[in-house]
Amino acid sequence: MGGGDVCTMADERDDGTGTAASMAATRLAELCAMIDDHAAAGTMSEKRVATICAMIEECNDDVEEASRRRSSRRRSGRWRRRVGGTSSTRCYRQIGRISSGGFGVVVKAEHRDTGQTVAMKTLFRRRRSADDDAADLLREASFMAACRGNPYLVGLHGVARNPRTKQYSLVMEYVGPSLSAALAEHVERHGGEGYAEATVRRIMRQLLTGAAAMHERRIIHRDIKASNILVGGDGDVVKICDFGLAMSTAEAAAPYRRLLSGEAPFRGEGTSDQLYQIFDMLGVPGNKTREAFKSKSELLAYEVRRWQALRRPQPEQEAHGWLPELFPEKLLSRDGFDVLRGLLTFDPGERLTAAAALRHRWFAGADADESGVAALHRKTASIVAGAVISAGAFVGTWMIPWCDCRTAGTEA
Repeated sequence: MGGGDVCTMADERDDGTGTAASMAATRLAELCAMIDDHAAAGTMSEKRVATICAMIEECNDDVEEASRRRSSRRRSGRWRRRVGGTSSTRCYRQIGRISSGGFGVVVKAEHRDTGQTVAMKTLFRRRRSADDDAADLLREASFMAACRGNPYLVGLHGVARNPRTKQYSLVMEYVGPSLSAALAEHVERHGGEGYAEATVRRIMRQLLTGAAAMHERRIIHRDIKASNILVGGDGDVVKICDFGLAMSTAEAAAPYRRLLSGEAPFRGEGTSDQLYQIFDMLGVPGNKTREAFKSKSELLAYEVRRWQALRRPQPEQEAHGWLPELFPEKLLSRDGFDVLRGLLTFDPGERLTAAAALRHRWFAGADADESGVAALHRKTASIVAGAVISAGAFVGTWMIPWCDCRTAGTEA
């Protein structure tokens, strides 16, 4: 790709027959490929980063704006590129640290002139080039910009450069604590109880709406978990964050269980043990699913045989696991269980997509639930096991595509 203008390249292929979504996905994929090319070539200079940041803005304008720019380009014979794509970290005053992990740190900061509160993410310098770190942040910025405007996805303000360290930071919307932290606090305050079903329904509706918005843009997040979901306002809104592992399908749900139980995710010691805990909960994949994955790997069938030898399960447990016993109707309504089971189906061809889940009758009363009607609140007890999202994310990463991936491919 080199230094070519990815917006121009995508526009020149537009013959008017493609959809706006596919056009945007093509632009995004080409932009990510260009970022990777510059990182590999070691040409991620300050000027190049600023240019790419401006292109991120241009490539994610709405369709009407994109059409206006195409007309302008045809009249003038050139592409008008914005300048000054990055700001300086000196524009912000750090207030405190939000979180720190193996890859970077997120701090709470305030803009010195406007007083706006933001979150700033900076990657730790590891044993690799500064170009690679800049590329990772720019890719994440690209996906966030592509999803701009959705109330359930964390918004991007821009990219800032530290003039002293030469490092780059993502400047993002400040929301609040993670869902993981909020849930832990709730459990402690309520004597071990998780959220009421009505609260879970509201949260799941928002998360699935956010996931569906990503999938409409051909984006799969690949790392949705309780620690990557933020709780804003007075606890009435949740937003998906951390697009560091996101991908566009043009390039190449799930804290449900934990919300009800208030318990930590599946805690297996190693890949096999974690899979066995998931099999205990959900049952094992059927013959049809195992055959579908046979051409890719024999490992799934092997682990199923080992689990069967170790557990010696009854036929009912092998088929359905302990999920029905863990979620009797007094804890989770039948409609809610249908959604839960649908999102955790092993076969990606039969698994509920985000959009299909949102159409389920379980969500029909979500607006009433949000008004706080006490009669709809089902109090939940503490139950041993993990979180739906952790199970899905683990299985999806290891072998089986999670709902996030399947939805993007079938609904795009």
